[in-house]
Amino acid sequence: MDGVNPRVEIPTPPKHLGREALKEWKRITPLLEELNLISGIDRTALAIYCQAAGRLFELEMAFEGAVKVRMNASKKLDYAQAVSMVSTSSTPNGFEQQSVIVQLISKHREQVHKYLQSFGLSPSARGRIQPSKNDGQASLFGDDEKKGWGQF
Repeated sequence: MDGVNPRVEIPTPPKHLGREALKEWKRITPLLEELNLISGIDRTALAIYCQAAGRLFELEMAFEGAVKVRMNASKKLDYAQAVSMVSTSSTPNGFEQQSVIVQLISKHREQVHKYLQSFGLSPSARGRIQPSKNDGQASLFGDDEKKGWGQF
């Protein structure tokens, strides 16, 4: 299956990327280029992935910070108990519900996973992704091979 083969290149990162998103952009783009899985047309999808990954990192750090605060406030809590306390909250009616930060972490994990699959960066997605055959270098003999000229 030939499909569309855009030129392999790393697009410039958008200016609106947050600090962690830009770190992810700089980490992932050379890997995608090495695998011929990135092109200039991927800029928006890659930016959305990097923003979600950056926000996920920030949310995970905030969650860990909240757990440590709970553990420091009550020296009797172990890690699992502190996680449990941070993971739930009570409604005004007294019902337990998942905390907002846990909901946001879950949402961002799903988004990151979805975009990783789009770029062939999960084990199950790798088998379905076709790398671009256009690495930006012109063939030495042009279309001669397709016409049978390069065969003896």
